[in-house]
Amino acid sequence: MEEFTLEELKESEKFLNNICWDLTPKAFLEPGSTDQFKTDKYMLYVDTMLERPQVMIMRLRGHISKTVGYIAGVPDELLREAIQNEGEGRVGMYPLTPRLKDWLKKGLGLI
Repeated sequence: MEEFTLEELKESEKFLNNICWDLTPKAFLEPGSTDQFKTDKYMLYVDTMLERPQVMIMRLRGHISKTVGYIAGVPDELLREAIQNEGEGRVGMYPLTPRLKDWLKKGLGLI
């Protein structure tokens, strides 16, 4: 699994301009939810399948999706907060909390 820093990701206009900030794992897993993505889009979510929770980057392209890596350096507190909302989690995947989104956007130079 590839590790990305915010500094590296900040350099990719393609990535920054194609993050689907409001797409959640719950919505992603609905049948046909990604059919609308004809070009690369990216979903960020918290995953608990690794040794510790991580913010994962999933590339979406039509009905083909692939997790391409995770973002290094995310504070543990923000990751724990994201996985506390059991009702929103799906198969170990959790949506970003508002605080986590703000932290990522700030780190990526978007706010």
